[in-house]
Amino acid sequence: MKYTKLILACTGALLITDVALADDAAEISAVLESYSLALAAEDVGAAETWVLAEGEDFTVFEGSGRDVGWVSYRDHHLAPEFASEDVSFQVYDWSGYTIRADGNVGVATFDIRMEYSVRGENRERNGHGTAILSRTDDGWRIRHLHTS
Repeated sequence: MKYTKLILACTGALLITDVALADDAAEISAVLESYSLALAAEDVGAAETWVLAEGEDFTVFEGSGRDVGWVSYRDHHLAPEFASEDVSFQVYDWSGYTIRADGNVGVATFDIRMEYSVRGENRERNGHGTAILSRTDDGWRIRHLHTS
């Protein structure tokens, strides 16, 4: 009887933990989807909703490039790229998420599909990404991105 109660208590704790992890994974997936959809729509303001936008809390590595802080990334990379008449995105899609969460830290890997044109020349590219997220009072937010 004593062991039965212990087994039931442990099983219950594992089930609750699995549900919490599943909730975290779903929330993290939703944040990443919302962020990538904002980028696909070239909506910098909407993308900002999903990152740690203050100070240097957000970092991004793209290929060999590096930005520290959302403002730097927004002003020196995203806004000029979206404003450029030479670059146009037709498809920018993140998918195939693998997500892990532990406490207030979430990590995700994903696939990236891009179809775009540069100076009228159509191009396609498949890439990969890694995201590190932090749990905040407003939900999960992206702290770091690395795409290649």
